[in-house]
Amino acid sequence: MDIAEAKRRLRAEIRERERALDETYRAESSAAVCRALAALPEFAAAQTVLAFHGTARELDTRAFLRETLARGKTLLLPRCESGRRLALCAVRDLDADLEASVFSILEPKRSCPAAAPEDVGFAVVPCVSFDRAGNRLGQGGGYYDRLLPRLKCATVCVCRERLLAPAVPVEATDARCTLYLTENTVILS
Repeated sequence: MDIAEAKRRLRAEIRERERALDETYRAESSAAVCRALAALPEFAAAQTVLAFHGTARELDTRAFLRETLARGKTLLLPRCESGRRLALCAVRDLDADLEASVFSILEPKRSCPAAAPEDVGFAVVPCVSFDRAGNRLGQGGGYYDRLLPRLKCATVCVCRERLLAPAVPVEATDARCTLYLTENTVILS
């Protein structure tokens, strides 16, 4: 089996585990990850923060997004663009500045100003899963694999502890983060 097929199978396995998670654990793990992110010194030092608005399958990041705005930081959220790339857009209001995308992800409206990857001081990266060696399993589109090498800041991949993989297959194009965080663990890359 090739690496791409191994990743597809692992994604399906992790998504099956995700569907079985109870609502209490989902809420508690999301809240714990948001608190842990807000406590990181890299976050405290950053003026511009890239994060993501979690989907129903992902961590609920709204508490972290609100904390970022409350601290007076510039909050950037990604918007999917053609060519499988992400535009990083400044958001000031989580209700007024977001709309559902083609993928049903809440993304910044086109009217939100864009920022360059070099402007990011701290980045929170989604995933399907990661392993304890710091290998990230994304959704499969390569959006973050193209973005991560352009970021010159701390990058934190977040996942629920119960969705960690024993081992994630790795390809040469897979980009790494500097930290990996669950509700219970911080792993340095």
